[in-house]
Amino acid sequence: MSVTVIKHNGETEVFDPDKLRDSLMRAKTSIITADEIVAEIVAYIKNGMTTDEIYKKAFAILNKKDRGSAAVYSIRRSILDLGPSGFPFEKFFAEILRKKGYEVQNNVPLKGKCVEHEVDAVAYDDDSLFFAEIKFHNQLGVKTDTKVGLYVKARFDDLASEKFIFDGKEMKLTKGLLITNTKFTNNLIKYANCVGNLELISWDYPEKGNLYDLIAETNLQPTTCIPQLTKREKRELVDRGLVNCASLKDNEEAMREVGVPDKKIKEVVDNIDAICSV
Repeated sequence: MSVTVIKHNGETEVFDPDKLRDSLMRAKTSIITADEIVAEIVAYIKNGMTTDEIYKKAFAILNKKDRGSAAVYSIRRSILDLGPSGFPFEKFFAEILRKKGYEVQNNVPLKGKCVEHEVDAVAYDDDSLFFAEIKFHNQLGVKTDTKVGLYVKARFDDLASEKFIFDGKEMKLTKGLLITNTKFTNNLIKYANCVGNLELISWDYPEKGNLYDLIAETNLQPTTCIPQLTKREKRELVDRGLVNCASLKDNEEAMREVGVPDKKIKEVVDNIDAICSV
């Protein structure tokens, strides 16, 4: 018998155990563990449950079986905990771009043909220069829509004819990049594919090279996914600019300064190795 669950945006859908299994497998959970968790969830769920309730139950089971995979499984919600402001997510994504080989500057003024624009980030290497508009949402059900894409494309059009100097090299913009930690509307995706020079990256878009893929590729999971840290400790570390777990490994003193006991620091560092090797 099918079970109907409630999504983050309030819509309902039939619970799909394969979808849950896929999400667990993406976190590098073993097939045996994933099947065990799916079986427990199938026996647990009832009509009208929310996807958030199902996630919390699945996470609790996985955390007992494989803490490293559990931390990775929690990444999407851990990114939400970087908020409420969008600045930590901007810094988080900038670190991903740096790990990909780009030079990155945040909050950069660029003079266009008509007006000046302050963009969230500028990234460049020997072959390309692009600006990034980084949209952070505090709720998973919120989507970035077409009007934001129109805004980013208009910025690109005003900046496209100009030349900019970075590291002594004169360059022109090759694209505008729009990033969000949640999802895009179908109309925005359709618009971006039509106009060109507008690249989109969300949690699950494009199919390859999305935000989840970039996090997995660069091993830069958010600090907020570390289960040993309290909410207060995570918040204070993020406020200090330590937005990914790898940055903590070389900054034990910062953990001491926010009140993390030495015994827990060792547990955190050990867990970082587990998370970043998944």
